[in-house]
Amino acid sequence: MAAEIDNGVNLEFKKLYNQRWGLNYGDTDRKETPEFWNERAADFAAKAHSEKARRESEEFLQRFIWSHEETVLDVAAGPGTFAVPLARRVASVTATDFSSAMLEQLQRQAEAEKIDNIRVCHGRWLEMQLDEVFDTVLCLNSLGVISTDARHQSQLEIALKKLAQSTGKRLILLIPHADSPLEPELRGKLGLEQISLERRRIAILYFAMIDCGMLPSLNIIRRPFRWTFVSLEEAVDTLLLKAGIQNTDEKRKVMADYLQNRLVKDDFGRYSLAYEVSQALFVWEKSQITF
Repeated sequence: MAAEIDNGVNLEFKKLYNQRWGLNYGDTDRKETPEFWNERAADFAAKAHSEKARRESEEFLQRFIWSHEETVLDVAAGPGTFAVPLARRVASVTATDFSSAMLEQLQRQAEAEKIDNIRVCHGRWLEMQLDEVFDTVLCLNSLGVISTDARHQSQLEIALKKLAQSTGKRLILLIPHADSPLEPELRGKLGLEQISLERRRIAILYFAMIDCGMLPSLNIIRRPFRWTFVSLEEAVDTLLLKAGIQNTDEKRKVMADYLQNRLVKDDFGRYSLAYEVSQALFVWEKSQITF
């Protein structure tokens, strides 16, 4: 009977793996394509390697102990947000991405900083064949994209097992949104559930990692996040869309009132919204002793 119950629970959870991890409210299939990220590579690189963003990346990396003999695999490394500053701390970094433009930006930044121990591998994670085992594997803010195949089908279990098989010591996995950025009072005014989709995804992911043979530690951390808009109207439209809320006059007024005193206008006439976002940090140590 116990086995039947366990199998039933397992099957129910596996159904949840099939959701589109790379998509949030308002996103389309295109977000899961290299072309989408190629178009945004230059902008991403400019932000990632700005003084403030670099400082934030360094602060995140300081959470961990690194060795000068360590080999690291950075999966979906983008423009080198973490790979470039990390390269000075370890023996080598192998950076993968299915966006060729992102990897070009990474290489350009590495050359500018005279860093020569980063190797790039272009391709989709689910299709990539890597024979090496790395001391540390990073998957930072990218699980949704790497766990979706070219047909826009979720392959979360395969992606997680491949990450686990690629590391000899530890896997560090960061999920960019562990909760809704909207305050509880605002969620209530907008008619949203207090328990957000982002929170539920973290629970599913923890079970998925357990199901794939890992027993990770989980910490909810707070990190800086910024939006940039050309107007208050664009900010209202964007945030309603990202929250999955029907854009009505009533909802627009609620959101506009909320943003009115929170948006900051810069010298170029753009509006920014800065806040701390909850992120889920999973760390799996492969060398854990079991009996």
